[in-house]
Amino acid sequence: LDDTTKVQSKKSSKGTKKDGKKPFKNVIKDFKKSEGLFTIYWSEEKNKAYLSILPDQLEKVYLAGLTRQSGDGYYLDGSSMLNEYPFMFKQIGNRVQFVNVNVKFRADKDSPFSRSVDRHTSHSILSSTIIESDPHPKDSSILVNIGNLFIYDIEEVTRKSQGIYSFDKKDSYFKDLKSFPFNTEIEIALHFKGKKGKYIYTLPSSTSVLVNYHVSLSAIPETDYQPRLADDRVGHFVTIYQDYTDVRKISPYIRYVNRWNLEKKNPQAKISEPKQPIVYWLENSIPYEFRDAVREGILGWNEAFEAAGFKNAVVVKQMPDEADWDPADVRYSTIRWMFQPGSGYAVGPSRANPYTGELYDADIRISADFVRAFYREQTEFVTPMLGQVSMDFDSEEPAEEFSSKMCQYGDHLQYEMASGWDVMTTSGIIKGTDEELQKYIHNGIVDLILHEVGHTLGLRHNFKASSIYSIEQLSDPAFTKRYGISGSVMDYQPINVFDGETFFQTKPGTYDYWAIEYAYKQPDRSGKSEAHFLESIASRSNDPLLRYGTDEDTFGQSTRGMDPHSSAWDLTDDPMAYYKKRFEM
Repeated sequence: LDDTTKVQSKKSSKGTKKDGKKPFKNVIKDFKKSEGLFTIYWSEEKNKAYLSILPDQLEKVYLAGLTRQSGDGYYLDGSSMLNEYPFMFKQIGNRVQFVNVNVKFRADKDSPFSRSVDRHTSHSILSSTIIESDPHPKDSSILVNIGNLFIYDIEEVTRKSQGIYSFDKKDSYFKDLKSFPFNTEIEIALHFKGKKGKYIYTLPSSTSVLVNYHVSLSAIPETDYQPRLADDRVGHFVTIYQDYTDVRKISPYIRYVNRWNLEKKNPQAKISEPKQPIVYWLENSIPYEFRDAVREGILGWNEAFEAAGFKNAVVVKQMPDEADWDPADVRYSTIRWMFQPGSGYAVGPSRANPYTGELYDADIRISADFVRAFYREQTEFVTPMLGQVSMDFDSEEPAEEFSSKMCQYGDHLQYEMASGWDVMTTSGIIKGTDEELQKYIHNGIVDLILHEVGHTLGLRHNFKASSIYSIEQLSDPAFTKRYGISGSVMDYQPINVFDGETFFQTKPGTYDYWAIEYAYKQPDRSGKSEAHFLESIASRSNDPLLRYGTDEDTFGQSTRGMDPHSSAWDLTDDPMAYYKKRFEM
């Protein structure tokens, strides 16, 4: 070699050292290995973990889901399903970016305009980190530091709390990391320092809170699922995007119904069990005395599915006490009993494939104080403690796509249950025995679970459903026993205090059967198109028993919110007469 070559060789050697690249095996020496979708190497002692990314996993789209496992017990509640989004890992030089993929605008790949969509839309970088080693000698995978990708203020708590909390990275750490063939699960504890002078009564010290998050990274399911177009006449959550394949269409928006992939084992049968049922797991934290009510509320939906051609479409399983999996694991849809002192709310969120609307995960959470609130209803007016200690987290209006998923049914139902019980016991409608009380609470939980499970099946609120029956009908025990008190469990309905027997909506109503039929019924073998099949269902919207009005029709979010029958917390086809009679009672 000549002198010039020797000098260049030395510079190259020095450059390699400066880059800090070590052999793959040296970086992960003494680290615990977990193989799966993405292989993980973790050292609890060092509080350090690496993610191994194969070459064919770069720029491939996956799904990410974030769950807040625990928080401060007041504003930051636990078991809270948060963001979901498609992502990819993108390598730029010596760095790997964790990228939120933009799926809001699309065009068929064989359309020339697809090139324009690709060129003129941007993805979003959520985090990035350097490559920590040389490629693996056999599979060419690269190592990246998981902490740099996920241990940061991942929920923007500092911004949302307006500085009450500030992120502290040095005292944040990994709690658990596991990988499976379909998914990789990452559990982290993020430490936040509290602002002095702010009292948070749920914490031993307001200067410190650990917020635990669960990150699920999963592959997009490879199935033969066929998306189903939504119809505004029936209320479903939707996956929406703008399609630029053909700009001659009046509207670019495509709306797919969010629904589970149900297929008949026997396609020729009028009623068949599904190849894969929808499975809900009861978290092992649910009190024993309420598990039957929760189970009943979930399985109640099988009536509607059977009418749509599926037998035993919904299945309930119990999470074992010694289970080695976490309820936030994306493979399990769960009913979770969560801790938030003084709160009685419940919510039923779900996650859908952003390309098709296929549901793949759901975690319903019920506040443990939902039942306790029933006993202490009046204390909110005597000792409004929570209002005095509430933090000034920002109250920015949620985006329309998020506000349509807001659910306050449980929060209000607790007060309806308490006031309804008081009315009926003081007026002599019921005696108020302990047996009656336990049945009353049982049916109230069934009502609530039916509502929240309905959301996870893809159904939106229907605030018109409670207007289909008259006071005379709701005063007839024989009628309410057969038909219930409303056309849907997806309404916010008060206690029916008129007939003395059927106080809650404890089974799907006429509208619920219709909404499940639209989302899940499979076309017959007549040879007619799917569009013709769906129109034959949606066209029944003029039936008075199938009245439908959702959040936008009810809460003044638009000029659509003017229908007096689209209202929460009322009953009967004459709301004024209903309230007059209730006040008289």
